[in-house]
Amino acid sequence: MWSKKWVYAIGIVIVLSIEFGLRNVLLPENPTDTNVQIATIGELMLSILLFFWILKVEGNKLENIGFGKLRWRYLWIGVLSFLILMVASLFVGLALEAIGLETLASLQPIIREYNFLTLMLLFFTGTFLEEIFYRGYLMERLTSLTGKIWLAGIVSWITFTSVHLKFFGLGPTINVGVTSAVLVLLYLKERSIWPCIVVHGINSVIVYLITPLLTL
Repeated sequence: MWSKKWVYAIGIVIVLSIEFGLRNVLLPENPTDTNVQIATIGELMLSILLFFWILKVEGNKLENIGFGKLRWRYLWIGVLSFLILMVASLFVGLALEAIGLETLASLQPIIREYNFLTLMLLFFTGTFLEEIFYRGYLMERLTSLTGKIWLAGIVSWITFTSVHLKFFGLGPTINVGVTSAVLVLLYLKERSIWPCIVVHGINSVIVYLITPLLTL
């Protein structure tokens, strides 16, 4: 019978390996709607596998990965954190432009080419699945394995940022690093996935749903 730590370690390897495969192996340099849809559906299947793993293999509840009770205060904490993120991203964007690197805004022409189904899938995977994988599961399991939540936060920050590099490029990925840092700090403070979902959700609505329509 495997110990809990072995089960946790295997779970982490499964999640990160499949995520890396979907985003950095399956997706080409210039992914089409079909490419993105296949990858995002793969992430949805991974989330189903992860829930089965947590509930049936690990024998834990979803509260164990920050999926506890949804509280109203998470809404305003998330909104406030998003405003802080916007200010930080503005300064980072100006710094990137000053040294000749592209910002997240440079991705909008690419995003506008995707159809509505693709954009909705990107919104869903960004808002919910990335928070489940990189904040809730990864941080909690690494904390259980190492006893160091700060180390779990650093690994979450690095993995979440780096997985965007192939599709986003260097400059926008640095922007993602700022977002990742805010989400990690928010999870460390609240130990709940919900305020992170609020922040990521607002950001995803703007990036994938509102901005493409405004720039048509």
